[in-house]
Amino acid sequence: MRPGRILWLAAVVGAAACVERATAPATCPAYCPSGSLTVVDTLLRGAVSRDSAYRGYVPAFRAGVMLAAALPGIDSRAIFQLAPLGVRVALGTDTTTSPIVGVDSLRLFLSITRRDTAAHNLTLALYRLPLGIDSTTTFADLAGAFTDSLAKDSVNIDSLLARPNGKDTLTGDSVAVDTTKRVAVVMKLDSSQAPYASADSGKLALGIRVGADSLASIALTVDTIRWFVKVDSIHGSDTTLVHKLYARGVTFRSFVFDPPPAPFGSMLAVGGVPSARSILRLSVPRAILDSSQIIRGTLILVPAVPASGAPADSFKIEAHTVLADFGAKSPLVFDATRTDTALIRIGATGATDTLTIEITNLVQFWATDTLAPTTVMLRSQAEGANLAEIRFFSSATPASAPVLRLTYAPRFPFGLR
Repeated sequence: MRPGRILWLAAVVGAAACVERATAPATCPAYCPSGSLTVVDTLLRGAVSRDSAYRGYVPAFRAGVMLAAALPGIDSRAIFQLAPLGVRVALGTDTTTSPIVGVDSLRLFLSITRRDTAAHNLTLALYRLPLGIDSTTTFADLAGAFTDSLAKDSVNIDSLLARPNGKDTLTGDSVAVDTTKRVAVVMKLDSSQAPYASADSGKLALGIRVGADSLASIALTVDTIRWFVKVDSIHGSDTTLVHKLYARGVTFRSFVFDPPPAPFGSMLAVGGVPSARSILRLSVPRAILDSSQIIRGTLILVPAVPASGAPADSFKIEAHTVLADFGAKSPLVFDATRTDTALIRIGATGATDTLTIEITNLVQFWATDTLAPTTVMLRSQAEGANLAEIRFFSSATPASAPVLRLTYAPRFPFGLR
């Protein structure tokens, strides 16, 4: 055969050998997976151990808001002390000062940052308290003052809201609601209700009790205080009484409540004041963490008693990982990828209803970092700023102990048959 024909036949044979056979069955059975993808859902009973509750993370005077409540089984009252007004003030631009001889009135500016809109006829009553209140002051210490030292009778917030411009022209009290639902309250006191004592440099301590037709629970702050003072101004032989406005803030704010929190016993607790946290140490099999794909992790808790508080006090629980396990002082990881939350609805959780907290983020993090402690710390998201509290059974009660539920996919068995 001619060389050209031989090359042509070789090219045809080669092309035929390289034809793709789309309809032919696979020809690599030796490399196909030998199994199938499976998903396992399991309850790890006994996975939680050495769980404990601790209290005192955020005390009342560091809460950021004052809590006033009149609830079944608890009475909370806001307390605060005003900055001193002084005994002499400068009226002009020079350094000459004139004595304060009295006050005309005082306006107290408050903000209600949280309230139950279902509680009608919400009222605030203002009391004069002994000077020198501090973080050690208790409910019992102020029982007498909250009985016989009423400075201003109940200011009805709902009645003021129903008035034109939210103002009572007779008393000078007013309210306004902004776009964030914050209620700004102005309470006016005359010189008999807020007396000026030069011996105390114009110091004044006040307390607030709250009431309503039903459950009353609010969180509030003191924004500012404005004194309208009388100043004796002497210019040569001329004596003039000058009225001047001075603003002051607060030097201390807190709240007192009764009764004090009950001991935990063998229960776990989250929330309340001073705030409580619970620590749970989980034992997750290494075979699952090291050789599986974590799909879901759920912590199942059984309340020992119904959550306490008013419906408006519903709060969120946060489940945190920790940087290191030092018990009550374990530093938390404030990272959304290592934190999960659950909402506690006051009145919706019965004593025997289970509560589930999704901790998928936490378990997936443990699977990526085998050196991280498998420890969970539960805390209230609004720590110290809410009286609501919930208590769970601990591992000391086996029948109702915390349970970890895991959903995971074991490693896929790639390789030869």
